[in-house]
Amino acid sequence: MMLLGACARPQVDPWPKQMNAALAGRLEGLSESARADYQAGFLNGATMLHEAQKAGIRPYQPTRALPAQPLRGWSAPSEGLQAGVFDPASEVDPATGLVLIAASGAKGSPFAEGQVDGFGWALSAVGQSLIRPVPGISLPREWTAFQPGKETQPLGQGAKTVRFLWAPGLVAWAHQERGFPWRRTWRTWGDAEPPAWIGLAERALWVETRGGRALALDVESGEILRTQAAVPHEEARSLDWESYQKEVLRSFNEPEFQRSLAALRTAAESGAIPDCLAVARKLSGMGEAADREAFTWYLKAAEKGSPEAMLRVGVLLFHGLSAPMDRVGAKRWMTQAIQAGNPDAAAVLETLFQGRE
Repeated sequence: MMLLGACARPQVDPWPKQMNAALAGRLEGLSESARADYQAGFLNGATMLHEAQKAGIRPYQPTRALPAQPLRGWSAPSEGLQAGVFDPASEVDPATGLVLIAASGAKGSPFAEGQVDGFGWALSAVGQSLIRPVPGISLPREWTAFQPGKETQPLGQGAKTVRFLWAPGLVAWAHQERGFPWRRTWRTWGDAEPPAWIGLAERALWVETRGGRALALDVESGEILRTQAAVPHEEARSLDWESYQKEVLRSFNEPEFQRSLAALRTAAESGAIPDCLAVARKLSGMGEAADREAFTWYLKAAEKGSPEAMLRVGVLLFHGLSAPMDRVGAKRWMTQAIQAGNPDAAAVLETLFQGRE
C-alpha cells in the first residue's frame, strides 16, 4: 500500500493567491462590468512583471498617459534607415529606468487602470531589483564626441559595429554583428538637446546627455539597461582590454547574476527551446568560459528545432567563436535555419560563403 504521508507536497505558485489578495478593497464602487475589466487588467499587469522576472528580462511598464512627442527635422539618414515620422509614444520612468508604454485599452478604461495598478503593486512587492543597475553592463573603452548633423564614424566593440544617428525626439542606430546583415533600432529621445558623447560596450550602446546623465541602451532592442552620472572620459578611455575582462568577470560572479543564471539553468534542464535560449543569452558576452557554455545551449536549442539557434550556431562555427571552426558544419546549420524559416539566414549564408566552397 502506498504511504501518502511519504509523498512530497507538490509545489504551488503562491503568486495568483497574492494577486487576488491585493485586489481586496480595490473593486469597491465599480460597476459589475467595470469590476471584471479592472480585475482582469490588474492580474495582467502584475503577471507581466512576474513573468518577466522569471525569464530574467526587464519588462515595459504600463502607464495611463504619455505626452505626445512629434519628431521634427528628421532627414534621410545613412545605412538604409528610411526617413519618416515616428511616434512610438514611449518614455522612461526616471525612478526605475523602465521604458513606459501606454496601458492596454482605451484611455481611462477599467482594464487600463487595473493594468497600471497591478504592475505598480507587483513592482513594490517583488520587483525592487528592477531599480538597481542590470549586472554585466560595462563602460565603453572609448567615447566619441557627438556632433549633430555629422555622421558618426562606426563604433566597434568585439564583433559588433554601430553607426549612430540623432534627430529631435529620436535616437537611432544601424548595427551589425560580424556575419549578419545590418539591422536598425530606434527609440525616443526626450532630451531637447542632442547627445554629448556616445560609446559602445559589449552589451550596450552608451549615450550621454549634455546634462551629465549616461544611459546604457540595449543594442538590439533599445531598452534602457542602466542610467548613471556621466563618466570622466579620460578614465573611460584608459580602460584596457584586461581591465574590461576583469569587469566582466566581476559582474559574472555577482551573487544576483549567479542566482538568476542558476534558475535559468534549472529551467533549461527540461530541454524546452525558450529555456535553452534564455540561458544562452544570459551567458553570451560574459567571458570565454561563459561563451563556450552559451554555445552548448544554443546547440541544444538548434537540435530541438529553433531557427534562431540554428543560425547562431552556424555563425559561431564559421568564425570559430566559442567552438572550434567548422565551415562545413556552419553551412549545414545555416541551410537548416533557412529551411526552418529564419528570415535572416539566407542573407547571412550568402555573406559568409560568397566565393567560398
